[in-house]
Amino acid sequence: MGISQPLLCVGNRRKGPSSWEKASPGRHGLDIHRFDPDTGELEPIGAAAGEVSVGAITWDAERHLLYVVHEALTLPGHHLGGGGQVIAFHLDMDSGGISEASRQPSFGTLPAYTALSAEGDYLLLANHTGHTPVTRAERGDDGRFRVVLDYDEAATVLFPLDGAGAIEPPSDLFRHEGHGALPAQTHPQLHSVVRAPDRDLFVVCDKGADRLHLFGIDRAAGALERKASLPAPPGSSPRYCVFHPARPLLYVNFETAPILHLYRVGDDALDLVQETRLPEHAEGMQSDLILHPDGRFLYTLVRGAEVVAIHAVAEDGTLRPLATQPLGVGNARGAAISPDGRHFLVAAVTSREVRVFPLGADGLLRGEGRSYPHPAPGCLTFAVAANTGKGGASGV
Repeated sequence: MGISQPLLCVGNRRKGPSSWEKASPGRHGLDIHRFDPDTGELEPIGAAAGEVSVGAITWDAERHLLYVVHEALTLPGHHLGGGGQVIAFHLDMDSGGISEASRQPSFGTLPAYTALSAEGDYLLLANHTGHTPVTRAERGDDGRFRVVLDYDEAATVLFPLDGAGAIEPPSDLFRHEGHGALPAQTHPQLHSVVRAPDRDLFVVCDKGADRLHLFGIDRAAGALERKASLPAPPGSSPRYCVFHPARPLLYVNFETAPILHLYRVGDDALDLVQETRLPEHAEGMQSDLILHPDGRFLYTLVRGAEVVAIHAVAEDGTLRPLATQPLGVGNARGAAISPDGRHFLVAAVTSREVRVFPLGADGLLRGEGRSYPHPAPGCLTFAVAANTGKGGASGV
């Protein structure tokens, strides 16, 4: 399988609360860089869609498409409301040029993540939703009125894709319900959707209701197939998950609890195998979660502490704390590891930089890293031209 020199795709997002405040000014959108696998140097070669607040990027390696969520509360043409968008961009692997292929409303607010089906014929999208309530009065069974707060709908949406990868109107949508134990967990808040490497099994992390949801696809009906839903620890806010590349295992991190979970993946179920607590000096708000390409190391970013907590992965998939290393950035939101496993990259929104660290064979970061300025980087994805079969690869 031939692989060309990888391109690094950086998504810049608008920073601010999920309310109706005016969006922060300046360019955002996508930045494209050539990546030198030997030195880790970045060479900027393209930029596009500066008006888009990029929340996440999914790469389709076969069709050279970037599926990008526009993390917004208001659709173009609306005064307020209507939600975000999902956009497909074609990426020219030689020039770094980007051209829009298709777009659709996300059918929810603040879309957070997407995942491609194994055949590349569907795209699943998770809408995070905002925190701005609508106040209603409702009469109960006892005849008394009560105050009811409604929030934007949290939905997992199924978009069919045509043969060229263009996004078609949704064929199904699952409306999530529930809430968590913390004051801010007033309603479902979906943060990620990830597909198993070998089949159409998708896990959705709901950090608002402290739940993990499993979905499949019923192609005959063009519908989501809900397989299971299981609770996370109360007040933990499951944020990201990642499948082991070779074993039926799933790792989950949590935004408001300093723990990692390891689950064994069955046909329609997840079974908890291990709970690991982060070291005290690594406690804070976990953000991105990523496995080394060879599956031997797991990395979780911790905002506030601005560190990466590194765990060694044993043969059976269990975790052992290895090291906690400072990143020297502000608001470490997104991470990526180069396809050859030799460099670790961090996207930092507040310090407005992408920092590149060499990675040793022991899984540890070397040195203080090299900083590259960006408008407001929040997510990173490597684009590699490879004959990987339909569905490509996904990552942030």
